[in-house]
Amino acid sequence: MPDEQGMTVIVGYFYFGQSPRFADDAAVIRGTDEATRWLLQGGWRNVLVEINNETNPGYKPPILRPERVGELIQRVRATKADDGHTLLVGTSFGGCVVPTSNIVAASDFLLIHGNGAGKPQAITELIQKTRAVPSFKPMPVLINEDDHENFEQPANNFTAAVAEHVSWGWFDYRRKGEGSEAGYQSPPVNWGISSDRKRAFFKSCAEITGAENL
Repeated sequence: MPDEQGMTVIVGYFYFGQSPRFADDAAVIRGTDEATRWLLQGGWRNVLVEINNETNPGYKPPILRPERVGELIQRVRATKADDGHTLLVGTSFGGCVVPTSNIVAASDFLLIHGNGAGKPQAITELIQKTRAVPSFKPMPVLINEDDHENFEQPANNFTAAVAEHVSWGWFDYRRKGEGSEAGYQSPPVNWGISSDRKRAFFKSCAEITGAENL
C-alpha cells in the first residue's frame, strides 16, 4: 500500500472524456461526495485529490470549469473523517497554463502541466509565473504531466523543474510504431524498465537523487 511505502497517490475524480456523462452539476456533486467519503472511510493518509484533469472553459458540467471548480475543492476539504482527518485538494490545468487566481487561493497544492513546453526555460517561466499569482501562498507545486524528455541533455524539463524545487511527472506514451515495451501510459503497459526512454529517465532520477544507477 502507498501509506506503507511512503508514497503519495493523486486520485483524480473527473476527466474531460468522462465528465459529459454526468447530467448536471448536482450529479458531479453527488459523485464528489461519494468518492470523498470512500477515501476518508478507507483511512488512507498519503492521498491528494485532483478534482478534474486539465480544467478549462469547455468542461461539462459547468461546475468543473475554472471559474467554479473551486466550489468542489472547498467541498472536499470541508468533509471530515470520524477522527477529523481531511483531504488535501487541488485541480490541474492544461499544458503551460498558469492557474487562475481563484484556484490558487482555493487549493492546497498546485498541479501544472509541461505539455507544450519545448524548452527548459518554458518550464522555469511557468513555475515562476504560477508562484507570482497574487493569491499564491506557500504550497507545493507539482508538474504531474510533461511529455518532453531529452534526458541525455544536461538541461531538460526534468532538471528545470527540480531546480525550482518542483516535482516532475513524466508523460510517457507509446509513439507510432513502438512495441508494448514502450510507454508507461499506453495500455497494455509493461511496467519494467523496458525501453531506452525508460532507462534514460531512471538514469536521470538516479543522478538527481544520488541513488544507485539503475
